[in-house]
Amino acid sequence: MPWIKVGAAVVVVAQQFNPSIVTQLWLSRNAGMRDEDFLAGCVFTDLIVQIRSRQFHMLVVPEQMQFLPLEAEEQQIIHEKLGAIVGSLPHTPYRAVGLNFTWHLSTQRTMPEVSREMFFRTDRALYQNFTDAGAHFGAYLSKDSSGFRLKLDVKPVLVQLEDRTEHRLQFAFNFHRDFTENHTAQLEQCLLLWDAAKREVETIIDSVERREEP
Repeated sequence: MPWIKVGAAVVVVAQQFNPSIVTQLWLSRNAGMRDEDFLAGCVFTDLIVQIRSRQFHMLVVPEQMQFLPLEAEEQQIIHEKLGAIVGSLPHTPYRAVGLNFTWHLSTQRTMPEVSREMFFRTDRALYQNFTDAGAHFGAYLSKDSSGFRLKLDVKPVLVQLEDRTEHRLQFAFNFHRDFTENHTAQLEQCLLLWDAAKREVETIIDSVERREEP
């Protein structure tokens, strides 16, 4: 099966971020960023900060911080850059963190055929309302995983490409953890589990590929 990695990001939720603190000078002092690391498109205001660099993109708004590692050594970038940033804001009341991975399954088979094969249940009354040939199917699954709550949302999506649109099956993985105390220490610990979460995602994808490909 042709799997496509669409994106991966860390989302940190706080009771209140102060984006105005995160200036170019502040990032240079606290995250080791040099002037040449900042690419075109960076924005610094009191209510929103957007950082674009070759290693990562970051968005800071009062409600949350989004961090997207862009190079192969994702765990290292998250630790060295995002870890340094959150560690430099120890009084911020962090509330939760999410490690997010999105993959698409692209297939030559039709979406009704693929999604029906994966999810349709002949022994459940609900599905009897969706028996027509054009019906699409998906699923929501969750479990505890390494101190996180892993939530997996699977659904058909329509992707716009340069010359066409394509039906794909989207697998959106979210490793979520709420904080009650020792917010900064818990958050820093969670950031170190990025590679472990990534491996679990790849294990799940491999299991789908082995069991579902005809």
